Amino acid sequence: MSLSTIAWRKARILVLGFFLVFSTILGLFSNSNTASADVANDFKASVMAPLTKITDWNAFKNQLITLKNNGVYALTTDVWWGDVEAAGDNQFDWSYYTTYANVVSQSGLKWVPILSTHTCGGNPGDDCNIPIPSWLWSKGTADEMKYKSETGYVNNEAISPFWSGIGQQYNELFASFAANFTSYKSIIPKIYLSAGPSGELRYPSYYNSAGWSYPARGKFQVYTDTAKNAFRNAMITKYGSLNGVNQAWNLSLTNASQINPPSDGDTFYSTGGYNSTYGKDFLTWYQSVLENHLGVIAAAAHTNFDAVFGVRIGAKISGLHWQYNNPSAPHSAENTAGYYNYTTLIQKFKDNNLDLTFTALEMNDDGSAPAYSKPSTLVDNVSSIANNLGVRLNGENALPTGNFQKIEEKIMSWGYNGFTLLRLANLVNSDGSANGNMAGFKQYVINHTKNGNDNTEGNKVTLYYKKGFTTPYVHYRPAGGTWTTAPGKAIPDSELSGYAKTTIDIGTATQLEAAFNNGSGTWDSNNSQNYFFSIGTSTYTPGNNGAAGTITTGVPQGVDTTAPSIPTNLASTSKTDTSISLSWSASTDAVGVTGYEIWRNGVKIATTASTSYTNSGLTANTAYSYTVKAYDAAGNLSTDSAALSVTTNPTPVGNSVTVYYKKGYATPYIHYRPAGGTWTTAPGTAMPNSELSGYAKISITIGTASQLEAVFNNGSGTWDNNNSQNYLFNVGTWTFTPSSTGGVGTITAGLPQGVDTTAPSIPTNLASTSKTDTSISLSWSASTDTVGVTGYEIWRNGVKIATTTTTSYTNSGLIANTAYSYTVKAYDAAGNLSADSAAISVTTNPTPVGNSVTVYYKKGFTTPFIHYRPASGTWTAVPGIAMPNSELSGYAKITVNIGTASQLEVVFNNGSGTWDNNNGQNYLFNVGTWTFTPSSSGGVGSITVGP
Repeated sequence: MSLSTIAWRKARILVLGFFLVFSTILGLFSNSNTASADVANDFKASVMAPLTKITDWNAFKNQLITLKNNGVYALTTDVWWGDVEAAGDNQFDWSYYTTYANVVSQSGLKWVPILSTHTCGGNPGDDCNIPIPSWLWSKGTADEMKYKSETGYVNNEAISPFWSGIGQQYNELFASFAANFTSYKSIIPKIYLSAGPSGELRYPSYYNSAGWSYPARGKFQVYTDTAKNAFRNAMITKYGSLNGVNQAWNLSLTNASQINPPSDGDTFYSTGGYNSTYGKDFLTWYQSVLENHLGVIAAAAHTNFDAVFGVRIGAKISGLHWQYNNPSAPHSAENTAGYYNYTTLIQKFKDNNLDLTFTALEMNDDGSAPAYSKPSTLVDNVSSIANNLGVRLNGENALPTGNFQKIEEKIMSWGYNGFTLLRLANLVNSDGSANGNMAGFKQYVINHTKNGNDNTEGNKVTLYYKKGFTTPYVHYRPAGGTWTTAPGKAIPDSELSGYAKTTIDIGTATQLEAAFNNGSGTWDSNNSQNYFFSIGTSTYTPGNNGAAGTITTGVPQGVDTTAPSIPTNLASTSKTDTSISLSWSASTDAVGVTGYEIWRNGVKIATTASTSYTNSGLTANTAYSYTVKAYDAAGNLSTDSAALSVTTNPTPVGNSVTVYYKKGYATPYIHYRPAGGTWTTAPGTAMPNSELSGYAKISITIGTASQLEAVFNNGSGTWDNNNSQNYLFNVGTWTFTPSSTGGVGTITAGLPQGVDTTAPSIPTNLASTSKTDTSISLSWSASTDTVGVTGYEIWRNGVKIATTTTTSYTNSGLIANTAYSYTVKAYDAAGNLSADSAAISVTTNPTPVGNSVTVYYKKGFTTPFIHYRPASGTWTAVPGIAMPNSELSGYAKITVNIGTASQLEVVFNNGSGTWDNNNGQNYLFNVGTWTFTPSSSGGVGSITVGP
């Protein structure tokens, strides 16, 4: 009898009840208003851009101007991974989206990019087809990277959270976006992350191509071997052993392989299995995979975006409103998508400092069969939880709507921070005129925009609160304005341990007046004088024993916010049929590494203070994927190491022989028998590639025999049989090297000798050779290697940003007056990677004062130099300054401050004596941004306005 059937038959069906608790909190200050429903103090109304690509930019700009003129704040846009990295790994092309951002900026709107790492197409409302980059699927196996449903349907709408390489890919994508859109930070007030299908944090449970149609519950999605192994490992870890699982589930399983997701979801609900201990464990684990995934993408986003843009980051969960109150399968549509406990799910948004977007705000409850749809109740449930946890809310409609009064009801009832209407075409016609929906959207949504409807951002105050209260609230008003309703707003935890953090828009005021409390009647009000905070970032430290607190400018001082470097060289040092031993190179840290987290199949299984770990209690002949993260005493956590897949040995029966075969045949086979035993069927067994380049490897159990008798072949009739004497291998590990002349091969004891397993030496003398306000140039001394150094990896703030075959690199697109930390690693042709160089910290120059000229140079010279002077001023030394690569492919770029001059006089060269000087007349650039295109025939180049 299967596990699912046993569990369901043993389950007792419980009656589920859901209760929402509402409370009204009275103000404590005389100038506080009586509690009343309202949107948040920074509420803004936005509109979602079309899914399809823009081809008529002028018409598009006219549509955006209409939005702007009607009070819309921002345009949100899917920035498709499948577009920008389609050409290959780390081959980015952002040109379409830089044009897009320029048009949005010209319209006067803000721009909110959604980094859409999912496929467009196949879901309700999709009118485009943009798949995930095709090269990505070669990075891992389909079993790791794709979803499989309970019916066997394989889905590739988004990368499965079970693939350990997903964190690195997101890091690279986010780093490239940050590098290329730094100059647009003034129009980017927020960034959204795609966390799964349709950009939502969920499983692809309902998908038309898989046979789903509304209002079916959808299908569970964890039926790959990787997912099932992760579930088994999580349950063994939770209960300590298979016996512990049996006791918890009241079963008598004999092998961990019998721990499985439900084999039939319909029966899982109809027999009450969802309410058994097994069912609750499964649904809790099923959701936890999404929670862990949210942590991975949030870490990559904060690492790459916080220092560059300094804006809120958000993600979305889906409003699955059908099957909500189905008496035989309650909440089944939510469960199959991964939603089982909204409180723990939304807590993860708070833990990861993310805003929450929720949908279906325009819909009304029905609750009757067969849909059992209760979207309004669901919105209230999710919004209430978010409010209680202090998570910021943004709303969306699920379908094209005119029900703006319902939207207004929800955004005001729950203090939403924003609302985004799907989509542009629902408000503005193709000719740029507003359609019939605009009036309703303005009346019920846009008119709630705070600080007026002119879309101007107000002054902002960012507070770090050193935790005196465990759950602190801030009760505030822009100086001279209206107070929030007491107790104010909960302050979410910040990225710094021991601190909460909030950013408050105070409009045209110049100070924020505030008092703090614990949400339950205990106040810190500066002895009734309140506290005043100026525009910018401040840190507040409560006083001792009820005394007044102190305010200091800037972020908290003396707090370690630097994560350790990423662990490298993760490897398996040994393994058996039930254990795998790991080792890795030590991480470095600004203060000191405290320990390491070991993650297996996407689940943390242990921590250790050493650089090695043995994972025991495993299943024979099973593949496990490992990563390691380093952490320090302040709780800063590195990103994942490169993933390592290790397969445990088969269950041993008797003696065993391991043979490394130096590849004479490209695809070698081994035909063998235990000495005196039975031969395999010719041509025998294909030998898998080993962990050593150029070698195949196989381990064979030979029972009670003391030798293995073997011959080798290419699988197509060509043999190496020791001149018909065959080869004999004793018990243990051996290396076989075929004769290069077709004669008899040689057998040596142990692992292959002479294989390059030595990493290059660590690069030394890393230094900054020059810098501007937006670029830093680096150089270092060459590494050495036993065979030869192939190239170098450049790492910035713990994230790999580039590779180069030279000993220098220029990092452009940076922020003025900002510190960056760099390290360099060397690698060789065998893939061996050195440890990090010593880190250097370099601060870009302040933004230059005076007139400036920005020149985009279309590359005629591969490495162009610019020799220049402010008109009538002093020339640079020949050959001038090397022009760094720009954010646009095929162009270099430089910005030159010319003080009070009105023109920049310029000539270009290749750094080696070849010049382009406008036939001796030089080139003149006025203040502003220009593009220079060299002549293809060696004549005079042309200058055009803008990039």
